[in-house]
Amino acid sequence: MRRKSRLLVIGPSALRQIVARALPRHEISVAEDALGGVWEMGKRTYDEVLLSLSVGKNALRAVRSLREVAPAARIVVTCPPPDEPHACQALHEGADDYILEPMTREDLEHAFKLPTQARISAGPAPGPTMHEIVLLADVLKNIGDGPQPTLDRFASLLQEAFGAESVVVQIDDLLAAIGDASAAVLDEAIRRHNRTVGYVSLGKPAHGAYAASTAARLADYANLIETAVTQARERERWQQLAWTDDLCGLRNRRYFEQVLDDLIVRAADQRLRVTVLLFDIDGFKSYNDSYGHDTGDALLREIAALLKRCSRESDVVTRYGGDEFAVIFWDAEKPRVPGSRHPTEPVVLAERFREATRLHEFKCLGENAPGRVTISGGLASFPWNGATREELLRAADDALRAAKRTGKNQIVLAESASVSETLEDTAD
Repeated sequence: MRRKSRLLVIGPSALRQIVARALPRHEISVAEDALGGVWEMGKRTYDEVLLSLSVGKNALRAVRSLREVAPAARIVVTCPPPDEPHACQALHEGADDYILEPMTREDLEHAFKLPTQARISAGPAPGPTMHEIVLLADVLKNIGDGPQPTLDRFASLLQEAFGAESVVVQIDDLLAAIGDASAAVLDEAIRRHNRTVGYVSLGKPAHGAYAASTAARLADYANLIETAVTQARERERWQQLAWTDDLCGLRNRRYFEQVLDDLIVRAADQRLRVTVLLFDIDGFKSYNDSYGHDTGDALLREIAALLKRCSRESDVVTRYGGDEFAVIFWDAEKPRVPGSRHPTEPVVLAERFREATRLHEFKCLGENAPGRVTISGGLASFPWNGATREELLRAADDALRAAKRTGKNQIVLAESASVSETLEDTAD
């Protein structure tokens, strides 16, 4: 009886699990570092070696040593795509081939020149069930949610469609897993332009056994996943461009209004506090007239950068238009209780930003700047100043106008639709 082929895997223990699953007929040994691999190769005869370049800077030297110790062994190296130049160098050091991660059974079979496992076919694969079509339609309908939600939905779809106890879908830098990821019994590569970019793995079926057509169906899903994720990424990219201000790199007015609408609905349901700050640069036209529009644009960019540094991660910071900016503060305090008043934290944050702007040395204006750059703004909060986006923005704009009328360089808090008071007044 012919003995099993002996394969030495040099690299992390997780690599052995991948190889053992893909090549169940091999006798596999593991060495976790390059020196240990060369030592093991000298003690025992191996037919093949799989060396991960992740073992460190000694990997290429190990290739030379392995070739000297075992001239007849087939040596294959593996690495992530960014390290492909090192894999090519390994070929000059004595390696026979290389595999880019994530690897599949087909990659290993090809690299080690093994006979490809024949797929059982019992005629054409049956079409999807009506329930499967409904699930797939839901995945594709929501592709605008982004690449990761799309992949998560595909994992759930595959589990239901194939009745698998576990499912793992990995593509590029994304991963979706249901159940025990190490229990896969059927794998399929995900390819893009004839290059492996991921895989789909099914665990054993919850009931019975997989049909002969399962592999072909899974291959179809692998192609569909690649197409859907690519489309989701493209839609996400265009969505980001549509929501981004070209000049400052902040979110734009379109994004601001959509988020504010969503937060008002959420705030009404969960009794959250939502506060809007509208502000602009005092005398901005004079900077354009005196220094030119290029300097004016540079001033806007510096203001935007300063605003981002002064804001919290949860704040929604946008360029509203022209020299006007808008910020949404929405997690400042605990849910409202009966009798509660305006949230105080957005007031403090707005004043902190006003003062930071006044003290900042704007490099774009040079050493001969006419004076400190100042801003004026208005604050309005839900539900005190309005129950809709239009009402809140109208109240914030009225407060901004009040700040301009009463001397500029201040933030005014809108107490009601017709009454506003300055921050100095609220502090008393």
